[in-house]
Amino acid sequence: MEVSQIMAEPVTIDKDRRLSYALELLDKKRVDRLIVTENGTVKGILTYADIADRLSVSKVVAVSIGRLHVSSAMTDTVITVSPDDEVTEIAQLMVDRGMSGCPVVDKDEKLVGVISKTELCSLVAKFEDIKVEDLMTTEDILVVNPVERLVKARSEMLDKGYSGLPVTDGARVLGLLTERAVAEAMARFSKEVPDKHRRNQVRQIRVVDAMIREPPLVSPEDPLAIAIKKMKDANLNTLPVVGKGNKLIGIISSTDLTRFVANKFKVPEIKE
Repeated sequence: MEVSQIMAEPVTIDKDRRLSYALELLDKKRVDRLIVTENGTVKGILTYADIADRLSVSKVVAVSIGRLHVSSAMTDTVITVSPDDEVTEIAQLMVDRGMSGCPVVDKDEKLVGVISKTELCSLVAKFEDIKVEDLMTTEDILVVNPVERLVKARSEMLDKGYSGLPVTDGARVLGLLTERAVAEAMARFSKEVPDKHRRNQVRQIRVVDAMIREPPLVSPEDPLAIAIKKMKDANLNTLPVVGKGNKLIGIISSTDLTRFVANKFKVPEIKE
């Protein structure tokens, strides 16, 4: 299967637009990335993670999001793919590089689409006989407490390469912390707290102030199609997997599903 068969229409933005507008556009279009263009040429990518990173940098904490531009936060090193590329190969590229999506350009370098883990997940949903437990991650799960400082939790997310963290009290799931949730919380802080107080107060933001409360949950026995539908409906890329009493036993994420595509739609063999 070629990229052209599943790629989505890109949502573009000019590098000189305000970062606050970009955040609104991401939410309105229900996408996790904007393609930054200039005269039809790809210049960068802007994601929720980029916005969260920019707003949490100590030198710009005191600057309102309304005064920052897209160019100040975007990732300008962009890997593009071709419409003719094989989907499984692009999935492997995403896994290897820790990427969540790529602009698709034709032979003339013209932007024609975008492929992300969201499009790959739609392919996985067709496999009705595969369950969440077949692909979920159960080892080295990173969790956070609701009273933990948000900047610390964000740092841990970056270190481990996770885009979503279950928020727990003991083993019971209370919420979910995502890149989008962090970006939106930092944007609210930027708007609500006066300039002169931001630098001192940013470390007082807690996970509970940003987390998604009562996120959708799945069980190990649920078909993948159910998990993917819940992700799509809630615009999430990670779901906690729980057992009795909502106790966390793992996570299922778009990264897990992308690995399945990269493995040519084969369930990994269980290591003894």
